Amino acid sequence: MSNLQKYQVQRGSACALAHSDAQGAGVSPQSNSPVTAPINNMGENVAETVEQQVLKGRRILTTLAKKPAHKRLAIIDWLNITVHEDTWLKTAGRGLICTDDFIVEASRQLEKIFGYGITAKRDYGMNFYREAWVLGEEMGHVCFGGQRETMLITLTGTGCMNAAKGWEIRLYDFLSKTAVRPNISRIDLAHDDLQGAYISVDWAADRWAGRGFNSAKGGRLVNIERLGNWDAPTGAGRTLTLGIRDAGKFCRFYEKGKQLGDPNSPWCRAEVEFKSSDRIIPLDILLEPSAYFAGAYPCFSEFFDQEHAQRLELKTKTAEISIDAAVRVVKHQFGKYNSFFRQFFGDADWLEKACSDDRSAVPKRLKPVMAGMGKSMEYIHEIVISKVFDVDTDFLPALDNRQSCSKREYLAHSRG
Repeated sequence: MSNLQKYQVQRGSACALAHSDAQGAGVSPQSNSPVTAPINNMGENVAETVEQQVLKGRRILTTLAKKPAHKRLAIIDWLNITVHEDTWLKTAGRGLICTDDFIVEASRQLEKIFGYGITAKRDYGMNFYREAWVLGEEMGHVCFGGQRETMLITLTGTGCMNAAKGWEIRLYDFLSKTAVRPNISRIDLAHDDLQGAYISVDWAADRWAGRGFNSAKGGRLVNIERLGNWDAPTGAGRTLTLGIRDAGKFCRFYEKGKQLGDPNSPWCRAEVEFKSSDRIIPLDILLEPSAYFAGAYPCFSEFFDQEHAQRLELKTKTAEISIDAAVRVVKHQFGKYNSFFRQFFGDADWLEKACSDDRSAVPKRLKPVMAGMGKSMEYIHEIVISKVFDVDTDFLPALDNRQSCSKREYLAHSRG
């Protein structure tokens, strides 16, 4: 039995890692109706396009290219979207008075889409917004206030991986049919080769030298940077970046398994990051990530026929590497102490003394492993009782529905 299996048994759930897959397998979290799978795995559904420059307002932007990918080539690994605050007025069907009202309504709707809502407020703002909140159990964040009446919703890689199955099409439907002024400001598409059979950082470096990352012949080679020890690899992992970090298209290849802590892992990940700084990112990229990944660079055609690893396989592999690496760290740093104190105190007493006082604490390295193992926190919309809008008494406050009210005052006012 592997360390991962032992850990699962101790947790009382041998299939805990599959929680988010099983929770949303083809079914919306809020209903029993089937969810149609995203159109991201069959090339015949995709019309090939090329990059083009278009004038939008006073800006010259570039469209994204896409090509048929015969299998599920890529997944979404990061997502930033913005919507106008009027979005939540539409979904609530009533007036919203202060910041808490908007956050509660956003939390309610986001749970319907992703399977998790907003859990806590951060002590500081983010991304030039005045205030920020935690989405799920560190699955991302929500920012609001001070940016043209918009709200920013961010899903990290962990958030994308643990969102309920079918979240892409639910989000697409929400943005295209309900949201006001929706915009995808950043999206990362990733492809994993768990065995390192056909891509590696060295493969990417060779294709760069052969102009495989150049969209047009005769142009300058794209910018390239090598991170990590390339001359004498130490097992800590190497990274190759292609392009400029602040540009609208940026690519990275890195040794994912080594990054997680396995010095012998061949696992390589390829990521393409699109940003709206100089690109037009269409909403249908949520449904066709494989096609847009395939169209990102000419050399990607060499692995069009490969299929991205299944979500459960990725989560299991990540957990195995992370847990084994954590065990090695503890043994290396505290192994001698543990051996001595086991004999000095006895196993039971030493284990009691050596454990953290916070028995629910999770080391930072293992938080991605724990993600999706079950809900352990209440969402804001389950705690806060929303106040019904009264036009006679709430007209003046409603004139500035972006004002912030403290949770204590708001709860007291709401409950009368």
